[in-house]
Amino acid sequence: MAMDDYSGRVLSYPTFTELNNVLSRHFEVLASALEFGQPVFLFRWPDGVIPRREEQEWVFSELDAAAEQLRVWPIVRWHDRRAGTYVVRFVPIQREGKSDIRINYALFVATLATIALGGFLQAISPVFLTLFYPGGWTVWDIIFVTGIFILSLMGIIATHEMGHYTMAKKRHIEATPPYFIPGLPSIGGTFGAFIQQKSPPRARRDLFDLGVAGPFAGFAVTLVVLYVGFLLSVPVTADQLEAIDAAFPNMTGSLPVPFIFILYEQLFGGRIPPGGTLFLHPVAFAGWVGCLVTALNLFPTSQLDGGHALRALVSSRTHKYIGWAAVIVMALAGYFMMAVLVLLLSRGMEHPGPLNDTVPVNPLRVVLFIVAMVVLILSIPPLGFEIF
Repeated sequence: MAMDDYSGRVLSYPTFTELNNVLSRHFEVLASALEFGQPVFLFRWPDGVIPRREEQEWVFSELDAAAEQLRVWPIVRWHDRRAGTYVVRFVPIQREGKSDIRINYALFVATLATIALGGFLQAISPVFLTLFYPGGWTVWDIIFVTGIFILSLMGIIATHEMGHYTMAKKRHIEATPPYFIPGLPSIGGTFGAFIQQKSPPRARRDLFDLGVAGPFAGFAVTLVVLYVGFLLSVPVTADQLEAIDAAFPNMTGSLPVPFIFILYEQLFGGRIPPGGTLFLHPVAFAGWVGCLVTALNLFPTSQLDGGHALRALVSSRTHKYIGWAAVIVMALAGYFMMAVLVLLLSRGMEHPGPLNDTVPVNPLRVVLFIVAMVVLILSIPPLGFEIF
């Protein structure tokens, strides 16, 4: 989700007096100036005493609301953290025009088509039909398998994006409905989806919640899809594997296994014959795609979901250093093209952060970030681990 750079806008309203009055309700105004056509104020808490985080959140929310009445956004940064002084720059609110919802619908239909084709190709695979329908199959079996694949994969992607969209509405961040991205049928038929922010998050907590809401929601559905997929998968012995390779040369394949698959194998260990494995149902493959989408989005770099969450916890400089390290790890893990894409879209790994970059998030969100990194480790398909 791309975010705007909040600097460099020309301000013609409101007056210094109006802005000073807004700040003076809760703060001591120490100085003011006009920089690049924008009013800038130096201020601190009364008597220089910074209150508890909860009170900071409430007061700055009041400042946001008052500034919005004057059609401006307050961009708050530390001036001198040790001295407890802040600097605020007021910039005009930018209201983008309405998006053409027809584009969203068209991409949704196109993505449904490519996912359907991906499911259909798996459903008509001779290996799949032989293992899953040894007594014969009908066209309704093909339709059923294709349908549940569509529901599984689209359910994961849609839930992920609706997590972002719902959180954006809750945090008063203007955002578009999801833009679904058609993909290659051989890898599931989708490259995921995204929503476009039309206004910036106001505080670090808003940025964090917006970042993790999608991956957590999508991962919850992915866990359900994987469970159903493993239930539907067929156990095969080592001899059957050899017979399948002999009967269908070059028609079987393997996938890099995310660690969550290993946990599911332990859960379903009683169904796996010694020396054998599970031949995955297309629904399980949909879960694999869900794991991949979740993991790539959670990398703590740039403006990926994990990057948003990280930026809510650390400074811009620290975010940049960790982001570069994460891109290197992404490339070493085998996702070189994704790493290149992140670099091309990252504007030097910069992240503007929220409008107010001074109020820290609560400890629970720090714990949730650690959980998000655990989900990343569990979900990323590392090279060298294979499963049928």
